[in-house]
Amino acid sequence: MPQTHSSWLTVLPSGRWYLQLPRNMARLRKRPLIASLGPFAQKKRLYPGLPSQQPGRIRTRINWRLANDSLLLGPLIGILTVGEKTGFQGNRENFKDIFLSGKKWGALVYVFTPDGINWEKKRIRGYLYNELGNSWQELTLPFPHVIYNRIPTRKAEQRPDVIETLRRIREMPNVTFFNRCFFDKQKLFAMLETHKEILPHLPETKKLDTLPRFRHFCGEHRFVYLKPVRGKAGEGIMRIDYRNNRWRLQRLKDHKALTRRFSSLDDMWPYVKRQIRKKRYIMQQGIRRAFYQGKPFDLRVLVQKNGTGEWGVTGIGIRRAGSQNITTHVPRGGSIHSVAPVLSALFPHDSQKVKDEIRKTALAIARALQEEIPDLAEMSMDLGLTQDGKIWLFEVNAKPEKFDEPAIRTRSLSNLIHYAQFISRLQKGREEAVC
Repeated sequence: MPQTHSSWLTVLPSGRWYLQLPRNMARLRKRPLIASLGPFAQKKRLYPGLPSQQPGRIRTRINWRLANDSLLLGPLIGILTVGEKTGFQGNRENFKDIFLSGKKWGALVYVFTPDGINWEKKRIRGYLYNELGNSWQELTLPFPHVIYNRIPTRKAEQRPDVIETLRRIREMPNVTFFNRCFFDKQKLFAMLETHKEILPHLPETKKLDTLPRFRHFCGEHRFVYLKPVRGKAGEGIMRIDYRNNRWRLQRLKDHKALTRRFSSLDDMWPYVKRQIRKKRYIMQQGIRRAFYQGKPFDLRVLVQKNGTGEWGVTGIGIRRAGSQNITTHVPRGGSIHSVAPVLSALFPHDSQKVKDEIRKTALAIARALQEEIPDLAEMSMDLGLTQDGKIWLFEVNAKPEKFDEPAIRTRSLSNLIHYAQFISRLQKGREEAVC
């Protein structure tokens, strides 16, 4: 099996690519180097060595190997987002981190949009990060081996051009595409309810549509959350509970909890209808979570596929509710804590056992979802923990935001690059099939 190497690749604004070859491969410098790029094996002339410093020069480490007098080079990772005038939308700091991680571990990373795809020639008008200028540089690039879907909003994902782009990408041979779309909370919980091993971790979840259904569900549980099916970061969540012979509803507005009280659920229903308007909502059984420092908390768990293509838990963080006490999301007033001291405080004799059970549960959920939804490679989960150590699933996010914990962030970037290397079969030091 041909040996895989890692070398410096330099891309110039002119479109020329240079590869810095090992000294023991002087023979390759004596003839033109032809690289086979991307899933469609597009041919490109490579120049040996390192060009002189010049504006717009971009460098990254890249993996390659020699096969049939052609260099197989990659992986090429395309971050898919949507356009914005002459540029692109999305979290540019996140994209920059991914590019720099590719530079460190061996991958060429670029950003592209649906209108930057030339379907006939299988080429991309993409953006590479220029470190010296702290800017994004537009170039014509090969179609990537791996496409990382970071379409930033559900609304953008429903644009006709985006829908058509996602459809065509899914039909492409040899292109790995993840994660294909945002999750629908209602459909997701319905899927997981068919998996017996996951069922004990699921709070009862039903569609919110009619007064009789609302009345029955709230009357049965007495503690309920109303959540938008396509919500994000705690937006639109309402909490309902029964206290002192009255029904209380809390919702967030401008980071403050607004509270209304009603004598009956029938009296509450018109107010709920005004808040949800035409949006789809679910009702979810409320869970009495364990408290840390006087407030309830969630476990934020990041699960990803790694450099061997297997699911693993990248990290676990604690998100403790703020003074408003409705959600634990940091933009909504929540705070960040390390998992070890929290579990040690609550379970002084069994903290490692509880942590192992959290990991086991998160991996079981990821594997169950993989059976239902294609093209999954990462997800984050909001899990709840009760005082007796029982674990509950509240939410799963198909497009996790950056974790604030530095160690988790570093591992997440490493997994992203190494999974792309694995799936494109261009890992350094591993034997695998030719692309």
